[in-house]
Amino acid sequence: MAIWALILFILGVLALIFHLFNIFEWFTPFWAVILMVIAFGMLTRIAQKEKEAEKEKLAQRISELESKLESLSKKEEPK
Repeated sequence: MAIWALILFILGVLALIFHLFNIFEWFTPFWAVILMVIAFGMLTRIAQKEKEAEKEKLAQRISELESKLESLSKKEEPK
């Protein structure tokens, strides 16, 4: 999905550049803005999902380390 968002964003930027230099004048700037907004929304959503996934992995790693610490502390107690 990230690749498609990047492609969509590039298409929007190209459309805006074409309009600014009057190349393909029929391709209106409105479509360029719409494409860029959609792509930006997709990219921010992807970034949020990746950040949430990193938080979940970190929480899982912390719980694993806590369980290891508990098992180590239980082994050391009988001494």
